[in-house]
Amino acid sequence: MLLWLAIITYLISGMAALSALIHQRPVLKWQLYSPALVGLAAHSAQLISEVIVAGMLQMSLLNTISICVWMTIAVVLVSSLSKPLHNLFIFLMPAGAVCLVLALFAPQLASPKAYTSGMLVHIFISLLAYSVMIVTTLQAILVNIQSNHLQQHRLNNRLSRILPPLQSMERLMFEWLMIGFMLLTASIITGGLYVDNMLAQHLIHKTVLTLIAWGFFAILIFGHFYLGWRGQRASKLIYVGFGFLLVAFVGSKFVLEYLLHSF
Repeated sequence: MLLWLAIITYLISGMAALSALIHQRPVLKWQLYSPALVGLAAHSAQLISEVIVAGMLQMSLLNTISICVWMTIAVVLVSSLSKPLHNLFIFLMPAGAVCLVLALFAPQLASPKAYTSGMLVHIFISLLAYSVMIVTTLQAILVNIQSNHLQQHRLNNRLSRILPPLQSMERLMFEWLMIGFMLLTASIITGGLYVDNMLAQHLIHKTVLTLIAWGFFAILIFGHFYLGWRGQRASKLIYVGFGFLLVAFVGSKFVLEYLLHSF
């Protein structure tokens, strides 16, 4: 019931953002925040009951995705108080609702485990890094759309009229990228410190893919500050880096849980 409430209210928030775009009017913040906050509260209660089992954590693929959805929406909600992030609700809220629907019907295969405090720190930083990189990628999508419209001289369209200038959007994208990159770096460091026996836990491939993603983000940051990379080139590199991160995060857990039944 709580998860359904979260799904419905997330969709309402996303529809409010989409309606503002379609009707070319300013977004009323209460129409976004009110249902999103209700959904976040319901989602929080559901996560507590699903993830914490007999004093242990059930970090299954579905629970992990659900936590990432919660973190991403929470980050956007808090940040949108001071940054122009309201248009991300158009993409974020429906996508989050779809992920939660999958979590409702897919089987939970992973067993609850007890984690050390160091591992809990690593897990939290990793999930926060993934969440911030989701926001970065959504921002990159909008920057890519704006760049395309600018190149095609299509400046009088609905999206361009309600978005901040491209330069502001790019600056915001790189701010998110820097935050996500620092969190991802911290995740890699804490993983090296606290994860025991990566080979036995089948984490080598996940680590390699994460390092490749980290490398793409590092190249982009260097290229931006020293070579002036921006616009579509920057957006595409973010897509590639996030793609490797997604495979490392979702793909590896899916294979281990649903194909190899290694819990």
